Amino acid sequence: MKNLLIYIHPSKRFGEEEKTAIKIQIDNSLDLGWKKEDILLVTNFDYKYNNVKAFVVKGENYCTFCPTASKINAIIDLFGQKLIGSHGIEEDRIYWFHDLDAYQLNYIPESELELDGTDMLLPDFGRKPKWSTGSFFFKNSSRDIFNWVKNIMDIYKIDEEGAFCILTGQDYYDWSSLKWIKGHTPEDTPGIKNINERIKKANITYNFHSFNVRSNYAAALKPIRVAHFHFIERPVNPMNPKPDQIDFFLRGINKLGVQIVPERLVKIFNQHGIK
Repeated sequence: MKNLLIYIHPSKRFGEEEKTAIKIQIDNSLDLGWKKEDILLVTNFDYKYNNVKAFVVKGENYCTFCPTASKINAIIDLFGQKLIGSHGIEEDRIYWFHDLDAYQLNYIPESELELDGTDMLLPDFGRKPKWSTGSFFFKNSSRDIFNWVKNIMDIYKIDEEGAFCILTGQDYYDWSSLKWIKGHTPEDTPGIKNINERIKKANITYNFHSFNVRSNYAAALKPIRVAHFHFIERPVNPMNPKPDQIDFFLRGINKLGVQIVPERLVKIFNQHGIK
C-alpha cells in the first residue's frame, strides 16, 4: 500500500498549518512503520523532510473554483505519468489518500479493507449521507472513476464530494447555485452502470471527525484508525460551532470522555509545538 499526500497551491509553499502538519504526517508515518519509498508526497513545489522528497507536478492541477478538488486533478495527473496505475504485478496495488489534517492513529492492515472486487473504499460522514474524500483508498483500476468525477466537477463547478454523490446516482444540493443536481445515470455518464459495486462504503474509523461523535464512535472500528482535525482553529461559524480540536482529540475533552489520539502521536504533535 502507498501512503499518498497531496498539496497543490498557487503560492508554491505550504500554508501556516500545513507547513507543520506535513512534518507531523511524515514523522507519524515513519513511526508507524511506513517505508520512505511508500510515502508518496505530491506538491507543485520542491520539498524534502526527513528524507521524504516530494514528487513535483504542475500547478495547473490547482482547482480554482474548489481548492479541495485539486486532489482529483493531481491523482489524474499521477495516473497519466504512470506514477500510479501501473500494470502487471502492481495491478492490485492499494493507495491510501488522506488530507494533511487526517492523521493515522493506528496500523491499517490491507486485509481489513476487503477491497477484492472493488475499486475504491470511500467513507461518508456517518449520519450525513454524503461521500467524504478526506481519507479514502483506491486501486489502479479506479482511473476512469477519477476522470468521471473530474468531468462532473468541471460541468457543475462543485467540489469532489458532491461529484462523487452525483456519480453514484445521488441527488445533490449545490449551495453555491442553490439548486438540486440530479444524480447521474448511464445515460448521463456512459459506463457507470455498476458504479455502486465499484465504490464501497468505508467504516467511519478511516476518517473520524468531531461531529456526530456518539453515533460515529459507536459505529467505528476500534481502535480508531484515522482522526481528521485542524490544530489551528478556523473562523467560528455561529450556526455550526465546533469544539476546540486539540482538546477534543488530544486531551479527551469531548462527549465521550475518550482521548482519541494515542500518546505515541500526541508526543509527535508536542515535538512540533502543538500542545
